[in-house]
Amino acid sequence: MEAKDDELAILIARCAINDQQALQNLYDRCAGFLNSIAYRIVGSDDLSNEVLQDAFVQIWQNAASYRPHLARPLTWMSSIVRYRALDLVKAEAKHRRRPVDAGDEEQCLESASTGDTPQGLVEQGQDRRAIDECLRELNVKVGRCIELAYLYGYSREELAVTLDTKVNTVKSWLRRGSERLRECLETKIELVN
Repeated sequence: MEAKDDELAILIARCAINDQQALQNLYDRCAGFLNSIAYRIVGSDDLSNEVLQDAFVQIWQNAASYRPHLARPLTWMSSIVRYRALDLVKAEAKHRRRPVDAGDEEQCLESASTGDTPQGLVEQGQDRRAIDECLRELNVKVGRCIELAYLYGYSREELAVTLDTKVNTVKSWLRRGSERLRECLETKIELVN
């Protein structure tokens, strides 16, 4: 972890013990970046500020669950912001009595640079248990690779080091694993419908 990552991880750990000054410092250091992520998804200053406020409440409440060995601090916080922003987009769509379709969700995910990820599938309303079942059906290393990449924000290089393999192998695992995961989820969804 870099020095900045270490400092942010310490602030998150201090939040876990209810240090309000640590939360303020975390906000001061990260709010601009995190707000830009929210804005790309929700498209409005007011809504992105609402997302940011909700996200920092969630960061405060879940600080004890942060694991520095699984994700960088900013990656972890960015994921929380993306989830909150997508939840808000869905709530706004529901309020307008217009269901969010897969195209809307894809556009939100693409604008947040998350791509077609397992967490995106969760946000599209898929059952988390189905995703867990499908991940368990994958090869152990492939499933772990997908979880670390998409749920914890690991880069391909970080995955290669963590999983003790080559970057090209990681790319292959992610591509093939995502395809298998998608096929498995489509099958499970068809069974439900």
